[in-house]
Amino acid sequence: MKKTLFVLLFAAVGLMAAAQQRFDATLFGAFNICQVDGDDAGRYNHPGLRAGVGTSFALGSDTHSPWRMVVELAYTQKGSHVDAYDGEISLQYVELPLLLAYSAMDGHLRLAAGVAPAVKVGCEVTFGGVPDAGQEARYRTFDWLPVTLAAEYLFTHRLGLAVRWQNSLITVYDGSGPYRLFRSNHGAFNRLLSFGLTYRL
Repeated sequence: MKKTLFVLLFAAVGLMAAAQQRFDATLFGAFNICQVDGDDAGRYNHPGLRAGVGTSFALGSDTHSPWRMVVELAYTQKGSHVDAYDGEISLQYVELPLLLAYSAMDGHLRLAAGVAPAVKVGCEVTFGGVPDAGQEARYRTFDWLPVTLAAEYLFTHRLGLAVRWQNSLITVYDGSGPYRLFRSNHGAFNRLLSFGLTYRL
């Protein structure tokens, strides 16, 4: 956790410096509601947090182009609560979202889509309050391909509201379960909705 916070702090300093040049920079914090497809629960019932920093730059030579590339570095909590087994799946990741964004309404509205590959930095699986090390070991180190859709609305020059939907296309779990894209890609998949605040530097 300390290493994760150090990396985020280092990135924040770098992005603040970049913001003084031709990039913009953003700080953000959000509340996640999460589920794991394949856990037999099937609903957004696990809370989590998301926080980090981001930057964006215009595509092409026009610095005022509405099309921008967004790069972020974030700490995010995912997981699920399984009522039937009194089970809790708590996953923590550091993710690097790469999003193509379009700005409208004089820059107040930004819509974005892309992927958010992530590395797992923490995992805890419990059933009836008892840790299950065997299940924890089955969760993969990487969440390779979470498809991400995002929207941000600035209601002042700097402060905004953001909502995000994310759904993994590559399994994060070595075991049986539903599949996506192809039959050998089975196991479990992170899915979440995120609501939060952004601050443009």
